[in-house]
Amino acid sequence: MDPQTAESEGHRLFADRQYKDAAEKFVLAHRGYAEAEQELKAAEMLNNAGVAYRRTKKHKEAVAAFEQARLVFAKHDDTAREAQVLGNLGGSYSKMKRYDESESCFRQAIDLFGEIDDRPRQAETLRAMAIMQFKRGQRSKALTTYEDALRFLPNLNFLQWLARVLLRIRGIVLRLPLFR
Repeated sequence: MDPQTAESEGHRLFADRQYKDAAEKFVLAHRGYAEAEQELKAAEMLNNAGVAYRRTKKHKEAVAAFEQARLVFAKHDDTAREAQVLGNLGGSYSKMKRYDESESCFRQAIDLFGEIDDRPRQAETLRAMAIMQFKRGQRSKALTTYEDALRFLPNLNFLQWLARVLLRIRGIVLRLPLFR
């Protein structure tokens, strides 16, 4: 099977929530693109495979795929895809309860998205980091991180706007002498 067909099949299977089969097709596409010396396309397939692996709770396989893809994107100065794979890597580490590594990957992704002025993805990554912090028991830090995420969104929906207002009120209350 040629890599384009394997890639298309992988996307179809992923959309149908057949993640195990999708991962296999993405790995097959990766091999085909690698053999054709299309290194960036091959790395993209590894990233896709990593996402599919994570959906099947194969976190070690996901991390391995993401790490390999990250090296290629960094080598080619593909900042957008390097940031994306770092965000994915952060999510996998979070699922594995490797929270320090998760936060490090999220922070690197946020910085890289900032370099290319991709504010929506910065916000998305900050929200993912806030969820990780909340699960880690860092409730106050998670709320602050989520508030930061809302600052990167140009148009807030009503619930996001309300959350931002409530978080600001929380910040004001915590600065009162009674809470110091």
